[in-house]
Amino acid sequence: MTASATPPTREKAERAREDCEYVRSLLNVRQPQFAAALQAAARKLLRDHRTVCASSQRSSQPGWGLLGAAGRPTALPGGQTCELRVGPEFFYLGSDAGQLTVRRGPVPDGDAVVTMPADTFYSLLTGQTTVTDAVRHATVNGEPEIAHRALEPLAAAGARPAPSPASQPPGS
Repeated sequence: MTASATPPTREKAERAREDCEYVRSLLNVRQPQFAAALQAAARKLLRDHRTVCASSQRSSQPGWGLLGAAGRPTALPGGQTCELRVGPEFFYLGSDAGQLTVRRGPVPDGDAVVTMPADTFYSLLTGQTTVTDAVRHATVNGEPEIAHRALEPLAAAGARPAPSPASQPPGS
């Protein structure tokens, strides 16, 4: 591969991630039952993947685990962000209308940066550890309260589905 082929490839990858996030948000609004089914399938893949692969292999795919957390309710105030680092991967955690948003990549001027071992990350997603314990096993730079609020929606995200907007009572 030549050096000139790299920037367009990165641009295409970034555009594909943005498109994916846009489609996911549309699905959640327009087809919440279908979106819930997709999330359930992603959780099943994560669960099955975890039982077959060794821990070192799982650590290279934390993005799959975050699929189940995107769209969950969060106490993270709008405009505040947290960067989550798991192994070599960086994720941008924020909120939109009280729901967790997840993007790949570092956070520009984030309020907190959490560097977490892969095993701790997967234990948090599966409900085997609490957010408080996960934070104890992580390195937090910046505001610890923002880090805690950003990680709360991840707790057991791989173990139970996020509530769909259609299943919530009116006015909530």
